[in-house]
Amino acid sequence: MTLAASGVSFPCHRLTVGRRSSPVQTREQSEEQCTDVHMVSDSDGDDFEDATEFGVDDGEMFGVASSALRKSPMMPENAENEGDALLQFTAEFSSRYGDCHPVYFIGSLEAAFQEAFYGKARDRKLLAIYLHHDESVLTNVFCSQMLCAESIVSYLSQNFITWAWDMTKEANRARFLTMCTRHFGSVVAQTIRTQKTDQFPLFLIIMGKRSSNEVLNVIQGNTTVDELMMRLMAAMEIFSAQQQEDIKDEDEREARENVKREQDEAYRISLEADRAKREAQEREMAEQFRLEQIRKEREEEREAIRLSLEQSLPPEPKEESTESVSKLRIRTPSGEFFERRFLASSKLQVVFDFVASKGYPWEEYKLLGTFPRRDVTQLDPNKTLLEVKLYPQETLFLEAKE
Repeated sequence: MTLAASGVSFPCHRLTVGRRSSPVQTREQSEEQCTDVHMVSDSDGDDFEDATEFGVDDGEMFGVASSALRKSPMMPENAENEGDALLQFTAEFSSRYGDCHPVYFIGSLEAAFQEAFYGKARDRKLLAIYLHHDESVLTNVFCSQMLCAESIVSYLSQNFITWAWDMTKEANRARFLTMCTRHFGSVVAQTIRTQKTDQFPLFLIIMGKRSSNEVLNVIQGNTTVDELMMRLMAAMEIFSAQQQEDIKDEDEREARENVKREQDEAYRISLEADRAKREAQEREMAEQFRLEQIRKEREEEREAIRLSLEQSLPPEPKEESTESVSKLRIRTPSGEFFERRFLASSKLQVVFDFVASKGYPWEEYKLLGTFPRRDVTQLDPNKTLLEVKLYPQETLFLEAKE
C-alpha cells in the first residue's frame, strides 16, 4: 500500500505516534507526540522503497494488525512443564512467522544439554538458545528476517540443537535466569538480566566442555542475516576444533578400552581354560583314585580268598608216606616253578586250590598238561589225581585265559 492509497493527506499530514495500548488502557492514558510529515509527489517516489521490502507490513507500520498479531502469548505464564511450554512456543511461532523456522527442541534445558553435549563426540552439536521478547521493537524483524531465513534455518538444523524461551512474562524471565545461573553461572545470568527490552531477542551460543558449559556468544536482536551467519560460523569453527580434540581423545580412549576388553577376555578365556584343565585333572585323579580303590578292594578280596584257600589245603604228605603220593611240578607264566606233593587220592580241586593260593585262580588261568597236551582245568574237579592220571608225577603249565 502506498501513502497516497492509505488516505494520508498530500502534501502534508499530521501523524500522532504513541505507545501501543493494552486492552485495559484507555486512549487518554497513553502519552502522545505529534509531528508533521511532508510528502512528495509520485514523481519523486522512486527515491523510496515500499515498507514491505524491509519485512514490515502495512498493518505493523500503522499499528493496525498488532492486536491480531500478538493475540496469543508465546508461552503460558508460570510455565511448569518446559516441554509443554515449548510446544506452545513452536505453534505460536509458526502461526506468526510461518513454518520455515528453526526446529525448536521440545523438552527441558537439561534434556537439550543431554542431546547436544553428551553423545559420542562425532554426534555432538552446539546449543543455540533463542530468548524471545514480545515487547522489543526488534522482535518481529529478527524473527521474520533472521530466524526464518532459509540459510539460517538450514545452518542451525545441521549444526545446532536450538532451544527457545519467552522472556516477556516476568515469571518466565525469572525462571530462565534461575536455570541460567545453575547451568552457566552468575556472570552469564547477570549479563542477561541487565539486557534492556529493546536489546532483545537474544541468541546464546553454548558449547559443552568436559567440566562446564561455555557461552561462546550472546547475539542481540539488532543484527543482520549476514552478521548472524558469520557469528554462527565463527562459533562453529571454535566448536569444530574442540570437537576434533574430543574425537581424538574418545578414539584413543575407546582403543584403550578395546585393548583392555581384549586383555580381559583373553584373561577370562585363560582362567576358563585353567579351570577346565584343573577340573579335568581333578576328574582324572578322582577316577584314578576310584579305580585304585577298586583294584585294592579286589586285591584284598583275592588275598583273603588266597589265604582262605591256603589255610584250607590239606597238609602236604611226607616223602616217606605209606600212601600213594603224586608229585606235581607247576611252571608259572613268568617261568618260575613251584612243587608240591599230593595224595593220589586227593581230588583235583585240591590242586586248583593250591594253584589259586599261589595267586593264580583257576577262573583266570588254565592248567595245562604236557604229554598228552590237555587242559586240566576242563576236567572234573571231584575226580582224584589218580583218576585224571596225574600220578605219580607230572609237570603242568599255567597259562592265562584269553
